[in-house]
Amino acid sequence: MPWKNNNSSAFLHTGLILLAALIFSGCAGKPWTTPLDGDRFNETLQLIDSLNLDNQACGQSLDGDLALFYVDPLDKKALSGYLQFSIPGSYKFAVANPFGQTIMAIAGDQKSYQAVIVPEHKYLSGSLRSFGLRHDVPAEILKGPWGEWLTARTLRPGNTISAIHEDKNGRGLWISFRHGTAEPAGMSHLLLEPVSKLPLSRILENGAGRIVAEVTYGDWIQQGECRQPQEINITGLDYGVDIRLKLSNVKLTSQAKNYSLPVPSGYTQQLLP
Repeated sequence: MPWKNNNSSAFLHTGLILLAALIFSGCAGKPWTTPLDGDRFNETLQLIDSLNLDNQACGQSLDGDLALFYVDPLDKKALSGYLQFSIPGSYKFAVANPFGQTIMAIAGDQKSYQAVIVPEHKYLSGSLRSFGLRHDVPAEILKGPWGEWLTARTLRPGNTISAIHEDKNGRGLWISFRHGTAEPAGMSHLLLEPVSKLPLSRILENGAGRIVAEVTYGDWIQQGECRQPQEINITGLDYGVDIRLKLSNVKLTSQAKNYSLPVPSGYTQQLLP
C-alpha cells in the first residue's frame, strides 16, 4: 500500500515516528495480580534463562517487507516499504512508489538518523535525542530496547527480573524488568505463555511508572528454531492513536549490521540539531 499523502516533510515526520515508535504516551490499567514468590518465582527464572538461550541463537538482524498503519480519531496514514533492522537499534527503511522506485529512505540508530527524500532531492540528518525533544518523545522510548520490542524477544538473564505476576485473565505470567538507560529507567512487562514460551504482549512504563503503550504480537512464523511475529499492534496511546506493523517475507540472519545513508550527488543537505 503506498503512502496516502504527497507531502514529503509530513512523510518524513510520520516515518520517523512510526519506525521508532516515538509517540508512546498513553495510559491503561495494569492486568496482573499480586507477585509470585518462592518456588514458582524461581521456576519462572529458570524458564526465562532457557528462553534467552533460544533467543540468542536466532541472529541479530531482520529483513522484510513492512506495512505501517497509523490511525487516530482525525486521520489515517499508511505506508509500506522494505525494513532492515539489526539488534540493538540500527535500521534502514526504504519506501517505494507503485512502480518500485524509491521515494524515501530513513536509516540510523538510537543516536542519529539520515533521510533521503527523492522527489525533493533533499538529504536530512540529525540527532535522535533532539528529534525527541522537539516532539516530546519520552527518553525511555528513545533509549529503550527496540530490538526486543520488534522481535518480541527477551534477552535478559533471570537475575535482572524485578517481579513476576499472574495475569488477571489467566493468559500467562507477566515478567517485569527495567529497560533503557534513561534516568529514572522505565519498566517493561512481558506477558509470556509459559508452556509454549510464546510472548503475547508487552506493556511499557516510563520512568514515573506511567503506562505509555501496550504492544501485542500475532501471526507468528517459524524459521528453524526461531519465532518472529509478523503483526505488531501498538495501543493504549494518547489521543486515541493506534499503530499496526505488518511484516512479510521476513528473513532472520546472524550477522549484526549498521545502516546509514550516503549523501546522493546533487542533493541539498539539511543538518538538524
